[in-house]
Amino acid sequence: MAQLTGQRRIAHLLRRAGFGGSPEEIEAHAQMGFDAAVDQLVNFEGVPNDRVDSAMAQMESEQDLTKLATIQNIWLYRMLNTARPLEEKMTLFWHNHFATANYKVNSAPAMYQQNGIFRTHALGNFRELLYAVSRDPAMLRWLDSNTNRKGNPNENYSRELMELFTMGVGNYSEQDVREAARAFTGWFYRQERGTKTIQFVFNRGQHDVEDKTVLGSAGAWDGNDIIDIILDHPATAEHMARRFFTFFVHGQPAPGRISAFADELRRSGYDVRKLVESIFRSPEFSSEEAYHALVKSPIDYLIGAMKAVGVGEFGRTTLAMLNRMGMSLFNPPNVAGWDWGTDWISSATWIERLNAANTLTTQRGNNARFGMDPTALVERLGARTPAAVVSGLMDVLVDGDAAPAVRDALMAYATNGYDGNPDDFAGATDQFDRAVRGVAHLIMATPVYQMA
Repeated sequence: MAQLTGQRRIAHLLRRAGFGGSPEEIEAHAQMGFDAAVDQLVNFEGVPNDRVDSAMAQMESEQDLTKLATIQNIWLYRMLNTARPLEEKMTLFWHNHFATANYKVNSAPAMYQQNGIFRTHALGNFRELLYAVSRDPAMLRWLDSNTNRKGNPNENYSRELMELFTMGVGNYSEQDVREAARAFTGWFYRQERGTKTIQFVFNRGQHDVEDKTVLGSAGAWDGNDIIDIILDHPATAEHMARRFFTFFVHGQPAPGRISAFADELRRSGYDVRKLVESIFRSPEFSSEEAYHALVKSPIDYLIGAMKAVGVGEFGRTTLAMLNRMGMSLFNPPNVAGWDWGTDWISSATWIERLNAANTLTTQRGNNARFGMDPTALVERLGARTPAAVVSGLMDVLVDGDAAPAVRDALMAYATNGYDGNPDDFAGATDQFDRAVRGVAHLIMATPVYQMA
């Protein structure tokens, strides 16, 4: 199994454990070495995040958190600026895993509260996260828990708990779903009068206290008991190990390796941090098979581009761009979440990716802060000649991973019509500006740039 080395391995790590890295971030992590970089990313609580924490406090106090666009923009700010990228990448993972949508919940504050739960438990214990999600007001409303009453249970949550959140299809029976639903009866939410704030309440009078039999275990179970029973079943660790592997590595895991990761997850008592760290340190993660093997989500595509070319501020059209690319934060399409992988790319979303790249590379005048600065970028790269510009941008955006024909085509574009000093390309202001913007845009349109 051929292995990645050097800065390619670090850039690969930052794409998978975050949203990509700026040239400076890649260099800093390369200097500390792969093992130390993994250690810092995984143990992110030790990394100061004061600038983001201060900005979050200000945004939360000054902005209207009842509006969906507000909480979407706040989360985007976190993802772009955090010093703890894995914390936000895991928050995104859990948002998709426990997919809950505001188009039904209709409470941005509840969705923002759920987002906080995912961040708090980002690399924590899966059991504790399940306990918290099962009482989360947004989830309760999303899966109709107020209709889950003694004598007439609603099976929505118990079904998704088993099918999507823990065990996977084929590892439980319809009777298990019905019996588990009884254990969650009375787990309600209540909306405060005159507000969009909702909170968990336990309606004791609507809770079924009689015995239930779930996965062969009988007793007067409540919701927490059901979670414990499910976690004791080997299918749960297998399902979760596969979910983590395919999210961080690639989509063709060897069954034996998934079983090994599942065993580790069970032995640790469902410690997510230990599993994720083991995956990052595994031969599979740093293999050539994993390199550029996952299609970037719209978030990965956009934020990765912004980091690479030095854009530090979201434009007014960012949310609309992401929506058109198929990813409206806090609004996954259904309870199964987004279809990750090649489903991110369609004839429509492909055009939107190209449009987003064009937006990032062409902003000028009053909108310049929302786009790349060719002069500043090239200075960061130390590039003065057309060849250095093309090579530098290729390294920043795709680790230099392109066929010679692609590189030749980019060189032809950069030098088209240029007859000045080949050693001082940056001195040809108009030609230089057009070339840097155009080359960056063209690289972002290549198939390899769509891959993490």
